[in-house]
Amino acid sequence: MLKITVIGNITSDFELRSKPGDDTPYAIIRIASDRRYRDREGNKLTDFVSVKVRGNLAELCVEHLKKGDKIAATGDFETISAPDENGVMRQTGFLIKASDVQFLSPKPEAETEEAAV
Repeated sequence: MLKITVIGNITSDFELRSKPGDDTPYAIIRIASDRRYRDREGNKLTDFVSVKVRGNLAELCVEHLKKGDKIAATGDFETISAPDENGVMRQTGFLIKASDVQFLSPKPEAETEEAAV
């Protein structure tokens, strides 16, 4: 079993989707994560990772997360394949199929005040 955890900031707002014939909602969250080191020229290096969330987890993420929020997502590593110009399936990327997402950004003050009332 392969599990991976990624931590980073959400790069853009996202929305719930569903596949035809499947009522289970899902969302794809793109996150950016800076590396701890720089390249030879001193430039900061950033990796971009796609995280897929499904079902209730997807609904919670869409409701509570937005661009710029920091998350930690844990799940299975999945390769994405697509046919090339000759029809041969080739690996084109990967994503994390999240089983757990932790919201790491602090809540806005308005939400904190509402919870205290």
